[in-house]
Amino acid sequence: MKKFIWLITFGVLLIGLSACGSADDATADSGDEELADELYFFNWGGYGDEAIIKDFEEKYGVKVIYDTFSSNQEMLTKLNKANVPYDIVVPTDYIVERMIKQGLLAELDMDNIPNFKNIEEKFQKPEYDPGTDGKKYSVPYMYGTEGIAYNETKVEKPTSYEDLWNPKYKGHVTIQNDSRESLTMALQKLGYDANKPNEKNLKEAKQALIDLNPNILKYSSEPDADLVNGTAWISHTYNDSAARAYKENPNIKFVMPEEGGTIWVDNLVIPKTSKQKYTAEVFINFVLSAKVSAKLSENTPSSNPNEAAKELMSGELKNNPNSYPSIPESAVYYKDLKPEQLQMMNRTWQEVRAK
Repeated sequence: MKKFIWLITFGVLLIGLSACGSADDATADSGDEELADELYFFNWGGYGDEAIIKDFEEKYGVKVIYDTFSSNQEMLTKLNKANVPYDIVVPTDYIVERMIKQGLLAELDMDNIPNFKNIEEKFQKPEYDPGTDGKKYSVPYMYGTEGIAYNETKVEKPTSYEDLWNPKYKGHVTIQNDSRESLTMALQKLGYDANKPNEKNLKEAKQALIDLNPNILKYSSEPDADLVNGTAWISHTYNDSAARAYKENPNIKFVMPEEGGTIWVDNLVIPKTSKQKYTAEVFINFVLSAKVSAKLSENTPSSNPNEAAKELMSGELKNNPNSYPSIPESAVYYKDLKPEQLQMMNRTWQEVRAK
């Protein structure tokens, strides 16, 4: 659902990885296909830089025209209005679902992406793109979870979102600075389906978040520094935030709540308007190589769905307890909501923030 500072490392990590198509990873058999002269790549800001562009250009002889976006909505708006036919974009799971429904994505030729075999089986057929009738539109890149980060010297190990409301933590709680994510947390606390917001349950969620105000240190989607320096004792946040904080302060731990929490997955897709589909598939295959993916994870303590990459990861990363938390069966993916539901959530969040 989000992008953090860790994304900035993406391009840097790929410097000098021009040998990534080694025997350790499969390469596509192009047959009669030829690489295009240019590839238009539309990515989250901070996901890449001149280093990755140069590396890919040198390895494949392809000129990459690179552009960035800061939110899924911005990406969709520009994709629909842009004069540039982008070849690769990076939407989050529920946006993939929306784009498939709207006919915006090209079906992937998986013969050109043999490194898809590196992806863990449980991520190969996600609900938002299960590969119905053999058709596949996305491949997972990185994933993460939303739950509770906490300082074990200040807080007893939490088990529920209810723990955020504990009066002992007055002034030391952070929650996401995002309407859907914070309201989803409140809805789950109240026992409601996070993907079925309505006027009644949002009214209750609003009151719950207002009741939480005395405990709030700040609304923040990046509480890493506050967790490290001890001003935040307990946070509703992402597991990779907790993993980064843990590297600076080993007292920071992460747990998924008994209500379930949520899961997000970032994906690589090809818009139907792409004119360089084969070249885009070669690029996706490159990113899914074990070496590239493992190198990224060494500096990015998010959860990686690339099973082959995990075999190459350092012990330090594998031993970070927050990078791969235990995920309960009750954890959910965000669904693509109706516009009126999103409007209700945005309005409710504004009312919470106004208190």
